[in-house]
Amino acid sequence: MATEQDLQEFETQVTCPDDFDDFWSGTLESLTGISLKPVITAEPIRSNEDAHVFSVTYLSLGGLEISAWYSLPTQGEGPFPAVINFPGYKSEPPVRRDWAKKGVAVLSVAVRGKLKSSSEFNPGYPGLLTSGLESKENYGYRGVISDCVRGVDFLRSRPEIDPERIYACGSSQGGGLTLIASALRPEIKGGVAGYPFLCCYPESMTMFRSYPYDELACYVRAYPDEEEQMLDTLRYFDAVNFAPRIKCPMVVGIALDDEVCPPETSYAAYQALTGHKELWLFPNSGHGNAHDYPGQERAWLEGQIGLSAVKS
Repeated sequence: MATEQDLQEFETQVTCPDDFDDFWSGTLESLTGISLKPVITAEPIRSNEDAHVFSVTYLSLGGLEISAWYSLPTQGEGPFPAVINFPGYKSEPPVRRDWAKKGVAVLSVAVRGKLKSSSEFNPGYPGLLTSGLESKENYGYRGVISDCVRGVDFLRSRPEIDPERIYACGSSQGGGLTLIASALRPEIKGGVAGYPFLCCYPESMTMFRSYPYDELACYVRAYPDEEEQMLDTLRYFDAVNFAPRIKCPMVVGIALDDEVCPPETSYAAYQALTGHKELWLFPNSGHGNAHDYPGQERAWLEGQIGLSAVKS
């Protein structure tokens, strides 16, 4: 188990490329040339007295069709505050009806490679972390991150959503994507990143022998001549390099006995944040199983949204 001293003494090898901002500005610019083409379909079997649930599709980088679950409150006409939820590496996005009773809309994004977004891009699990590593332009996570960005575009296109109250959350890969999307889209007003993945690749691939990071170690064993190029590509997708660009309030939750995402690497992302930030440490908890985390995430987001008087 990591200690707080371990976190504080950790130093990452990650450096930020000189053209980091240009690369991502170019990616965002390319997305503006792709029509969103949203399609919204009612899902009565998934709806209840609190939530109208819809399946959604929209177009993202490369013209790929991305799916999402969209839950709206049954009471009130809006505009509603919204939470965008990003998925874990292996898990599928949940239908988040729980927020609807509070008057909050939720978009749960199925980034490319997920079951409903895998018709054109499906590297598998394991597989995503090494897909297209030969260049930053072709790396799979350029598309995954774009899918998250386009989810914000979808919410901002909806008349029932208050564009000034969009918040983000996710755990593991979803935690890393919360950090990254919040850096790229200042329209996100606050976020909670739990056990964040996608941090400090050089250290994460060597500190543990567990997937998904072990995919990178396996890649180097198979292609030793490609290690330098791999690490250079990954610098453009490391949440530590996005963190200083986040302007909204951000929480990072870390399980000190995390066996998947080394706690020190998540702490490096927290340290790199320059705006208002909070750190939640969970001793004796492993990856994704800190019992207090879901309640703290919910309470923090409620406070940011302004729902303190609303019953859970």
